[in-house]
Amino acid sequence: MSGGERAITGMALRLRITEVTDIHPGTYCVAAWDAVGRRMVRPLPDGIHWPRALIETHRVAPGATIAVAPNGIRPRGDYPHRTEDLPIDVAAIEHLGSESVDWLAPDAPFAATTVNEAFGGHIRDTSLWRGHRRGAHVLAGTRTCSLHGLRAPSHRLTFVEAEDRPRALLQDAEARYTLPVTCRRLRAIWQQAGIAAMRRALPSGTDLHIRLGLARGFGEHCDKCYVMLNGVLW
Repeated sequence: MSGGERAITGMALRLRITEVTDIHPGTYCVAAWDAVGRRMVRPLPDGIHWPRALIETHRVAPGATIAVAPNGIRPRGDYPHRTEDLPIDVAAIEHLGSESVDWLAPDAPFAATTVNEAFGGHIRDTSLWRGHRRGAHVLAGTRTCSLHGLRAPSHRLTFVEAEDRPRALLQDAEARYTLPVTCRRLRAIWQQAGIAAMRRALPSGTDLHIRLGLARGFGEHCDKCYVMLNGVLW
């Protein structure tokens, strides 16, 4: 089979969207929970990320359920992203509905108690910033996941603005981190109303399901997959 040839699998998947993240203007990365397979996946329409028009057409947002059909094309990337990358047939995407979700229930996506646990004990960092580990990353090529949840009390997460960008200050069960924020919803709040509005968007006095993801290595940092805050669910 040639590199661009499709294999018809006939296997439809029902996916619950967990996060939508900014890549660059008009292009987004989508991650979802396959409850039957008990795994996270990164559905890639015809092998690429989602344009805004496709997001809007299928109402893709956390809590939405979509049906997709894997197209049988082998993912092009390396680990850790290959763990979840799932090329799908763009013509077969179907929105099945949106509903309230208990993101901390036993059948919800897995949630670790530490960032290091979430990524299989492979976390490294590049420096410290005000007592927070900065530049947390996994080395490119590492066979681990690139998407995971973290459960933490709401008071252990806040946001600051640094270098004209929003960053998360996160304390897990063993360390403190500063992470870039890629969540589409939170970044929209920041762009429209500022960092204080981002803080107000979080609930208080409850546990959070914090979505973490690894960026693909690029440029001079091609050997590092940096940890990002992809979303916050409760």
